[in-house]
Amino acid sequence: SLTYDEMTAWLNRYRNARQIEPRLREQLREDERRAAYVDILRKASPGGADDLDAVLVSINTRRQNLAAQLMNGEAVKVEIERAISDLDDALEREVLQLRYLGGKTNRQIADRMRVTERYVRKLHRCAVLKLSRVF
Repeated sequence: SLTYDEMTAWLNRYRNARQIEPRLREQLREDERRAAYVDILRKASPGGADDLDAVLVSINTRRQNLAAQLMNGEAVKVEIERAISDLDDALEREVLQLRYLGGKTNRQIADRMRVTERYVRKLHRCAVLKLSRVF
């Protein structure tokens, strides 16, 4: 059985995984720009093949990291979706789906569901406590 805080941390894993992806994609784009620049320099001065090889290794490593991160994020998403789907209450399921899979704030959830933020917080707390008893 997990505590409330441990359960919310467990549920936040998907959002956390998704936050890393843009940074990895930007690093990959930067490496590709560097590779193109080094390639131009190599053509102008044929002694820089080692630099290009190092950049290409970096690009491939980042691609592998990005692919692993994407796969991990999807696996975490499926795991969280499965846990949320086990809840009996449809409103509690909706709150957790919007919050942890949809990345919505309590205010956004309340607006979408046409309820108060206070009710969203109550639904959230009840749902997380139910899930924490199962884990």
